[in-house]
Amino acid sequence: MTRTFDDPTGPARPNEASSRPTPAERAVVLGGFALAALATAWSAAVGAGLEAVAAAWLAASAWAAISSLALALRRGFREGDWSAFRRSGLPDDNDTLDWSLNSGRWLDMAVAEENERLMRGG
Repeated sequence: MTRTFDDPTGPARPNEASSRPTPAERAVVLGGFALAALATAWSAAVGAGLEAVAAAWLAASAWAAISSLALALRRGFREGDWSAFRRSGLPDDNDTLDWSLNSGRWLDMAVAEENERLMRGG
C-alpha cells in the first residue's frame, strides 16, 4: 500500500494488506446497479410502470451501502485493514461544521438573535 507523507499511520509495512478493493469486491458492490439498469431497460421495452424501476434503483443503492460496509468490516476483521474507516477526518473548520449542523456557536447566535427579535416586538 502506498502512503503519503502526511499519513498519520506511519510508513507502510511489507506484509500489510492492500487497501484497494479487488475486482470481485467491486462487482459485488456495483452488481445491484447493473441489475437495476437491466430492470430499467426491460421496463422500458415492456412498457411496465415506473414503480418497479424505482424500487429496483432503491434496492440497488441499499445493496451497495450494505455490501460495502460488510466488505469493509470483513477486510478489517480478517486482514486487520481498517483503512476504510480512517480515510477522512472531520474538517478543522468549526464554523462551517457548526453552520451545517446548526449547532455550536451558530446555534447560540441564532437563538440570541431570535430572542432579541421577540423582545423588540418583531
